[in-house]
Amino acid sequence: MKVPNKYYIEINISLPCGYLPLIFPFVVTDTRVSMANLHNDVLEEIMKRLDMSDLIKCKSVCKSWKIFISSTSFVNFHMNLNYHLDCNESYIDRRIVMGRIASPYESRHYEFDDKFFDHRDCHLFGSSHGLICISPSPSEILVANPATREAQRIKEHDITDAKLCWGFGYDSFADDFKVVIGFTKGDGLTCFQVLALKSNEWKVIGDVSYSIDGRIGILCNGALHWVMKQDNKKVILSFCLSGEEFKEIPQPDNEEYESDSSNASLPTMRLGVLDECLCVFHYDKVIDKIWMMTNYNVKQSWGIVGKDCERRVVLHSLKTLKHYIRYKKSWYRDVFLFRNRDFIGAPIYVETLVSPYVNGSPMKKRHLGDIKKRCKLLKGDPSVAGPSSRV
Repeated sequence: MKVPNKYYIEINISLPCGYLPLIFPFVVTDTRVSMANLHNDVLEEIMKRLDMSDLIKCKSVCKSWKIFISSTSFVNFHMNLNYHLDCNESYIDRRIVMGRIASPYESRHYEFDDKFFDHRDCHLFGSSHGLICISPSPSEILVANPATREAQRIKEHDITDAKLCWGFGYDSFADDFKVVIGFTKGDGLTCFQVLALKSNEWKVIGDVSYSIDGRIGILCNGALHWVMKQDNKKVILSFCLSGEEFKEIPQPDNEEYESDSSNASLPTMRLGVLDECLCVFHYDKVIDKIWMMTNYNVKQSWGIVGKDCERRVVLHSLKTLKHYIRYKKSWYRDVFLFRNRDFIGAPIYVETLVSPYVNGSPMKKRHLGDIKKRCKLLKGDPSVAGPSSRV
């Protein structure tokens, strides 16, 4: 009879003030113990405490670890944990931008809304649940996870020679991600199309009686928001990702705000998100006034955010690449930490393990070739050499 042996695993957790050693005891009846055969409870406690880079490395240790880390329950737990940690971390924002140079101090070097649209082909559509939607070229759109470097190419749209607006977000009702594109169809008319990642098919939603002013859709409260024009008046148009319905969001009922919005000499009106609330600001070199809607779609809840409301911005600068190759190189320039309000119009981004392969991971070419070869062997194809027999 084998005598149970007691083992201990020590994991050092990195903290700002140093390292926290954690010791996990477990008992086995076989001395041939490997990390791959850890009990699920022990494995879960270890994985919960690892950061993104370590989790990605652990997926390559063995098949059982990869299955565990890629499971829906663990991916959702890890994502919710990261969001919860950010919520408890007061005055911190995590944003992702398309960076032209690796500098955190010049916001003009980053693309959000109308900046650099006429001079660049590579654009960031938006971010949700750790996934981003990016267009490396006018004819290509990808949904990708920059942390895991997984990328899913979606079907091309048939829109040409038109001014575009777009957005990307998560449909909680359908448990799916959606890409939305709007294009000018005539004077004061914009046509919208939507693509659900699971179907990978473009669908026409319909026309709205607004013209495009802001191009990037701001994701807030399960809806995308754009600054549009109607009869020379700027409005906030929202599109609910679950219900696929448009509605106009009420703006502040304030003389100062109305004066700023109607003044043609003032800089461009843009949208953003702060503390999960929709914001409006006029962008020039510096963001001066920020109007925040504390209760969504409630006109009376608009108010001015004080200038002393600074944020510690964790800024991920995404490289402008012609080819975002899976698992190859890093897609980031650097991650910067500084205090600034200039990036409230940039998409919120938190690293997660969420995969863009909503219909299953794509098969590697080598494995696909092996399967085709086996199929031909089963069908008795003489052109394919089978295993040689020995006499």
